[in-house]
Amino acid sequence: MSGMANCIEILKWNIAADADDAASRYRLAVLLLDEYGRTDEPELLSHAREHLAHAVALRPKHARSHAALGYTYDLTEGRAEQALASFREARRLNPQDREYDVYFLTLLEVTGRQTEALAEIEAAAPRHDVDLHALRLALTAAGMPTDANSLLLNGFIRAQNFFRSSLEDEAERILNTLEPGRARRDAAAERKRCAEHQQQLARTFDASRVPESLRALATWARRYGVGDDYCRPFLLRRLSNKQRTALTHEIDGHARAIQAWLDSFGDASMPPEAAAFMYLALGVEEIREQS
Repeated sequence: MSGMANCIEILKWNIAADADDAASRYRLAVLLLDEYGRTDEPELLSHAREHLAHAVALRPKHARSHAALGYTYDLTEGRAEQALASFREARRLNPQDREYDVYFLTLLEVTGRQTEALAEIEAAAPRHDVDLHALRLALTAAGMPTDANSLLLNGFIRAQNFFRSSLEDEAERILNTLEPGRARRDAAAERKRCAEHQQQLARTFDASRVPESLRALATWARRYGVGDDYCRPFLLRRLSNKQRTALTHEIDGHARAIQAWLDSFGDASMPPEAAAFMYLALGVEEIREQS
């Protein structure tokens, strides 16, 4: 049984033992929503909503349960009014939460409450460091409307995306709590997987196929030009500051030559050596972003 499936069963057992266990109902709903995000199975969304409805009834002052319930309604066609009611209550209970705040504004607009939405946007703008005057001028200059929808899309966070991301993080924390040691096991498995990626690249990389002007970088590309978006940053983070600085300097000094080589393939598939150089250059940009 997978870690997720095992944790879901644990929470179901808790609820079977105590139907009024609001915390277990909430945590189970978060895991079900995490699974729904991966599988898009309607039954998971329906079950999550049922548990959240119970959780809200059992803990009416728990803002997060109201918000998660509202999220399930927002994902269901024709339930925007119920989503709005849930986020209105979540925001009332926790007015400091930026996600609840913007989600509430968004749902006001979605449900056609333009006047209330605009008034709430005016009130919320200082809390979110949004200069509405400047935003309206920019929208007008671009020939765009300055209605509630445009103000929200161009001045505020995408509430649903941010809330989904925070639920995913919460699901991870719940899994780690219910399965002590899980995070360490996952990290060890990821390290092993990254080492295998590195070994595979080393086996296929042939430095003789690298242009002579770039051959001095071949060792770097052979070891760190990994295509996996998790493993590449993981491997580069293990370098010392001195090594990262040296790599960045080398890539910057050969940037034009690298780009010219990559461009030479046009629409044809790149050999593994060229792909490794491309990913190595990408890794250097990731180093820059993290510094």
